[in-house]
Amino acid sequence: MHENIPFPEFQEVAAEAEAALRELDLADLSTAGILQPVENYYLIGTYPPLKAMEEIRGEDFLSGVGRNCSVYLHIPFCEQRCTFCHFAKEILPQQTRVERYLQALVKEMEIARGHIGRPTARTVYFGGGTPSYLSADQIRRVFGSLRETIDIAPDAEITYELHPSVIDAPDYEERLDALAAAGVNRWVFGVQSMDDRILAKLNRGHTAADVQRLLKMLDDRDATNVSVDLIFGLPYQTMENWYSSIRSLVECGVEKFNIFPLMFKQADPISAHYRKNPEIFPDARGRLLMHFATEAIMKRLGFRRGPLFYYARADTHSQQQEDKYDSIEDINLLPFGVSGFGYVDQVQYYNDCSLDGYMASVESGKLPVWRGSRLPEEERMRRTLMFSLRSGGVDRDAYAARFGADPLERFRADLAPFLDRGLLELDGRVIRATDRGAPFVDSIALHLVSDDVRGRIREANSRIVDVKRDPLDRYDYSPIERDPVAATVPARRAGRTALPVVL
Repeated sequence: MHENIPFPEFQEVAAEAEAALRELDLADLSTAGILQPVENYYLIGTYPPLKAMEEIRGEDFLSGVGRNCSVYLHIPFCEQRCTFCHFAKEILPQQTRVERYLQALVKEMEIARGHIGRPTARTVYFGGGTPSYLSADQIRRVFGSLRETIDIAPDAEITYELHPSVIDAPDYEERLDALAAAGVNRWVFGVQSMDDRILAKLNRGHTAADVQRLLKMLDDRDATNVSVDLIFGLPYQTMENWYSSIRSLVECGVEKFNIFPLMFKQADPISAHYRKNPEIFPDARGRLLMHFATEAIMKRLGFRRGPLFYYARADTHSQQQEDKYDSIEDINLLPFGVSGFGYVDQVQYYNDCSLDGYMASVESGKLPVWRGSRLPEEERMRRTLMFSLRSGGVDRDAYAARFGADPLERFRADLAPFLDRGLLELDGRVIRATDRGAPFVDSIALHLVSDDVRGRIREANSRIVDVKRDPLDRYDYSPIERDPVAATVPARRAGRTALPVVL
């Protein structure tokens, strides 16, 4: 860490967090639907969400991908099932299945070439799953195929997710070397906590010591652009061990963090843990304290927040995230692999979320696009507001130039509850979230959802009979019209409302 900035003591951080929390009227925020129930929280990363999409053909829109794009590749393999993970994955598959998937991934890129031309990638992101599950040879092959399909800009940000447990693989150093040789210049790995008791409860398959070993291995390779993920709201988490997790990582030299609240999905094991023992999880007040404690630490140490949940000492945390939230109308998101979701030519879409379905589709020579929705201008206006408020804010003049309307005038009724409570502010010609409003940006997004999108989601919900296995519910990463994890399908059909917020 920077030697001239001492790490603040726990008592100082706790006091600042309590002071920030006292500025909020939690009862009022709960009544207004701004403070969401812990078990119903989820960030809005796609709009419209999966349940509001219909069947769509990739051939009908992929040719509209812009000259500049961001690329995402999904590697769905892991060594263990983390209790909170809801993304498409398989645990310890046979190598023949891994090879079949990689062949499909390469073929998908080959098929896509005939539709997308040859756009230039400003950013490339390998996520999962556990991308570092792949061997060095497999890494080289996938990167080789990608470079045959996409021009990667010389200064492109190329991100690869790692998992600390893989450092025990006998060829792990070779894997790191292969990634560096392929051009990876941003390294991301999930830590979630530096408390071994919490890590065991999450079935993470690594310890705090493993995280320190991986950081040392990256440092030995002069990897300077390293970001780690942490989650607050986890079982057995307290203000003390949350503070200790951040402190230990900063003292290891970490200068970029993605710090976000725990999110529940019906199909995730952690949801069953919550239903059985909610008392071991921080409540809404505890989660807010952890958020404000994070803010206090990061500000004191000179970290910048942006987009929401991302903190960095550098001016830019992640170009990929900033492009997604600030520039996606101009820099489209192009996914490859099972369950990848993207935005191309004003179409929000998903690839097939079933590994077998994805591979079968590609092997038959078809694009694996599953569902999507072309956004009319009204929905694009809403989407731009939702996403921009997560990052740099909404420039009213730029917004009006694109859509012909002032966002403050067009959506005044939706934004008023947040402006009136000081959760949003007008900074010159920019609408942005305040420090006190940052934890509620996804609630702002919920207020901006159109009646049409809500109606389509409700209609999809009415057809779902198994909320744990139906792919529409399992892979719908959205809180819109979603039941709390304790609800049941019969309860939904009876019109049950969300459970109350515990303050």
